[in-house]
Amino acid sequence: MINLFLYSFIAIQLFIVAWIDLKTKVISNYWHLLNLLVAIVIYVVQPDTFKWEVFLFPLGYVLTGFMLFLAGIMGAGDSKYLASLCLVIPLEFHLPFFEALLLTTMMVGALLLSSRIVKNFQKLRAYAWTRYWQGIKDVIKSEFSYAPVIFLAWIYLGVSLWV
Repeated sequence: MINLFLYSFIAIQLFIVAWIDLKTKVISNYWHLLNLLVAIVIYVVQPDTFKWEVFLFPLGYVLTGFMLFLAGIMGAGDSKYLASLCLVIPLEFHLPFFEALLLTTMMVGALLLSSRIVKNFQKLRAYAWTRYWQGIKDVIKSEFSYAPVIFLAWIYLGVSLWV
């Protein structure tokens, strides 16, 4: 079971970062450094919790995030923040958090895609009729802040753990 204090700390931090990300579309390096500092403190105070496997998910988030950044899908700050946050999360919750993150990403992505299709249906139909694929891509493409999705995944994980 995850420590309630740690869960609350991460939830409050995620709420603040999500709010800032929604307003400014930028995640400061301050948050990455804070997570690294908290992780170091956790591993010094509880050295038995440190295993090399704790770096697998953060490394995966950085590599995947870098590829998504190059594709213009995800911001670099989002992937760095997610990787640093994962260092604070206990190892046994990495996989459940990843699953919650996948679920919330698909739900938010589907919702945003559906709303863009409904909002621009006439334009999309015209582009499809004329086979102007770049126009369809431009209409469907949506840049959104990812920190709120991470926050939703954390809340979903907490609800699934305690309910």
